Amino acid sequence: MASISTFSASGLNVFFQSNRAKIDGKAVSRLVKFIQGAKHSLDVAIYDLRSQEVLQALKGISTKVALQILYDAGKAGGTSTTVDPKHPTTAQAIRAAGLDAFAQPVKEKSGHLMHDKFIVRDGASVWTGSGNFTEGGLHLQDNNFLTIDSPVIASAYSKTFGELASPGHAASHAIGVTTPPTKVKIGAVSITVFFSTQVGATEGIEAEVQARLKSAKKIRVIAMLISDPGILASLLALKNKDIAGVLDPHEMKVVMKNKMGDPEFWFADGDPRFVAEPSHAFNKNREADFMHNKVMIVDDKVVIAGSYNFSENAEANDENLLVIESTAVARAYDSYFTALFAEYQKNGAKLPPV
Repeated sequence: MASISTFSASGLNVFFQSNRAKIDGKAVSRLVKFIQGAKHSLDVAIYDLRSQEVLQALKGISTKVALQILYDAGKAGGTSTTVDPKHPTTAQAIRAAGLDAFAQPVKEKSGHLMHDKFIVRDGASVWTGSGNFTEGGLHLQDNNFLTIDSPVIASAYSKTFGELASPGHAASHAIGVTTPPTKVKIGAVSITVFFSTQVGATEGIEAEVQARLKSAKKIRVIAMLISDPGILASLLALKNKDIAGVLDPHEMKVVMKNKMGDPEFWFADGDPRFVAEPSHAFNKNREADFMHNKVMIVDDKVVIAGSYNFSENAEANDENLLVIESTAVARAYDSYFTALFAEYQKNGAKLPPV
């Protein structure tokens, strides 16, 4: 299903994954090829890195280019029910692959995450998207991935990579400095990149999402989790518009249970315009098969995608987000949405799960 699993334009490629809906953008082989294509440098910022194929590719390229790896220093989910499992831990997997010399953990405050998922190659190209470099992220889950060829965008990601690696990075989360977005035109596609490396910057991401939703006439949501009050309020305002969504039932369970007594809470609760993937609840000893996308498609012309879950917790994580203005890209994401919706309308789970 090439028309659903991939999209290509000048300087931009998108790969879609869904094991259950049988959509295979061949994320693993494309990621390995991206890594092996490095000539000078490779900067990897990833929440979780345990895929053997990816680890082997990084080990192979480590003798040829300047390699740096940043990963989240958190434990394997702890008591959380909303964090991808890390068992064995990312640190153990990196050590076993012989990559310790190239890797640095990034520790955040108060249980927040270094949740970025990107690679900068040779200061000219970027790999990003919603998926971690794990068996779950690359094979089992619903995810989308992008490659962008643009030195300007690569430079913006490199700047963020440097901030993540700096000794004072964790302390910066208390400062609230806003990082201005980077906007680039690649062919006919306009891309704006947002990062959150401080508290103030993440509020900027929420404001951008709300601004894009304001006055929208058509919205498609493909999301692991939506719990941010501001974004939920923006979606409530679109209740009577052309709106539909694909969600993860277990990640939405707490949100929906807590809100069911609220007479104004409508989002996805018994609304047939929303369906859910039949995923499993979080288990730190099993690879997650979540509906893991973080996507909104607005008015058939704007795509919001990246590592940023539409949640309150994400506001103090390290995240990266793309706002893509292109009817062609929006059409590709809409085809992906339509395929997921059809699959889970037929073989999905209840919202919320009982």
